[in-house]
Amino acid sequence: MHKLNRPTEPIDLNQARRTYNGIPPQKQAWKEFDKDEVREQLKAAQSGLCAYCEVALSSKTNIDHFEPKHRHYALTFDWNNLVLSCDEKGSCDNKKGGKFEPYWINPYLTDPIGMFTFYSNGQIEGTSTDAQNMIKDFGLDCPRLEGKRQGILHTLQETILSLMDFPDALEAYLESEEAIMFPTGYTQVINRITGA
Repeated sequence: MHKLNRPTEPIDLNQARRTYNGIPPQKQAWKEFDKDEVREQLKAAQSGLCAYCEVALSSKTNIDHFEPKHRHYALTFDWNNLVLSCDEKGSCDNKKGGKFEPYWINPYLTDPIGMFTFYSNGQIEGTSTDAQNMIKDFGLDCPRLEGKRQGILHTLQETILSLMDFPDALEAYLESEEAIMFPTGYTQVINRITGA
């Protein structure tokens, strides 16, 4: 999870937010709302990655209400409350469901830098009790995510270690290499190995 920059609120969402007064019920109002523009803007802002686990988003991407809309009708069309989440079982929006905890971090509103430590074996650790609880609540330690992270981060580590005796090649590799998934873990692994 890393800090995200929220783009300008889509016009249709702004209109819906200004006119919605709780009738019809939130679930129905959200279902009837055309979400395409919201989804596209969030997808671009998140570089096509889940706001929580940083895995590549599929075509069935969920627009997650960070704080569930059933808590108050005003949350239904609140631009600051919307994030894109993966649709995988056992993690992220699918795992947190309609729950909300005050210690959760919305990556559009709060920078989670330093809250999580990623390892090349795919594991993730929270640096505080709240961060550890978020890992459990969002399923960020589920076997599926650990396996995907390990595949990417272990390969990155092995490549860097094989280039350590060739500084020019290592520098060229690091300049050309870009994380497609798990950019936070990617950066941490590079910094740990290179001492950056």
